[in-house]
Amino acid sequence: MSLPAMRIAFVSDIHGNLPALEAVVRELEERGPFDAIIGGGDYAFNGLYPGECVQRVRALGWQCVRGNTDEWLVQAATGGAIPVQNCPPEQMHRGDMAARDEWAAARLSEDLVALLAELPLEWSTVGPSGKSLKFVHATPWSAHPAIRADASIEEKREMIERGGADTLLYGHIHYAYIQPVGEATLACVGAVGLPFDGDPRACFAIATDGGDGWEIEHVRVNYDNEAYARELEASDMPGAPGVAKTVRTGSQ
Repeated sequence: MSLPAMRIAFVSDIHGNLPALEAVVRELEERGPFDAIIGGGDYAFNGLYPGECVQRVRALGWQCVRGNTDEWLVQAATGGAIPVQNCPPEQMHRGDMAARDEWAAARLSEDLVALLAELPLEWSTVGPSGKSLKFVHATPWSAHPAIRADASIEEKREMIERGGADTLLYGHIHYAYIQPVGEATLACVGAVGLPFDGDPRACFAIATDGGDGWEIEHVRVNYDNEAYARELEASDMPGAPGVAKTVRTGSQ
């Protein structure tokens, strides 16, 4: 007897964008049920609603992994007592980025900081086909390095090999794509709050295994990004004009 199909949703890189998150939650409710919904990291930084977004994800009961900016916010909120882990020099937060860390951390309660600090690096499962699936925010070894959509095949093979899964999904680069790598599949699930791939709509992914292996689908969701961009421009968040431009255009 065949096992029932599995459906898992991956919601990554919310970045404090509560209007986009709520639009995605409504879409998930329409498309559900799911066997699991996985929060993909970077819940709070770079948006107007850091505390509200983390609280909303907690209330929804999603299983979650940590992102690079979650580590930066925890470091800022704890005065360095819980530092970032395995961050390459080119990914360090300095200047305006560090100021945004402080701004967002000041809007997180102690219990939400503790929640972010305790998140794991990865989430994994095995589907009815016997094929494994793993999700990480950035890479299987750190939440910080950026393996871009146009990265070399050698970099992508390293992701697959060190991930040790038939299908490896990640967020971080805000650029939705799917690519076979040998007999495995590598895919970025896209970004809810700040897409960089030219489409400003919120993006999440659904992985389905009906018995023949994992299939990945990207879902785009409209929300009032113009209204949110205007909110950003009227705010005191450091770097808000640049973030507003990305919200409008879906590009850096």
